[in-house]
Amino acid sequence: MEHLRIEYGTGYMELNIEAFFPCKMPAARKAARLINSYCSDETRAELLSELREMADGYKALCGMYREIEEALPADTPERRHWRAQFNKTEVLRKRMEGNIRLISGGGKG
Repeated sequence: MEHLRIEYGTGYMELNIEAFFPCKMPAARKAARLINSYCSDETRAELLSELREMADGYKALCGMYREIEEALPADTPERRHWRAQFNKTEVLRKRMEGNIRLISGGGKG
């Protein structure tokens, strides 16, 4: 699933999944409300599966960045670089978990 098309009474919205998710909570709340109200259970399940795969990818990257960071000597530019990479990816992972929670928590509206 590359795009998610949400059709509602006055029109539709099409989301490029990899570009939109993980999104910040205000956008996630709006999207989740539309997804939970207008998408079929099958579409929601497919979207959640895709989002969980992306979350697993972020989790794997976090682990890899942490391993690289811990293998480097303390207080070096390289270690700071990998720590920053870990921090950025961890933010995305947590954001994705919040997105998944919002979408999976809602029922048909």
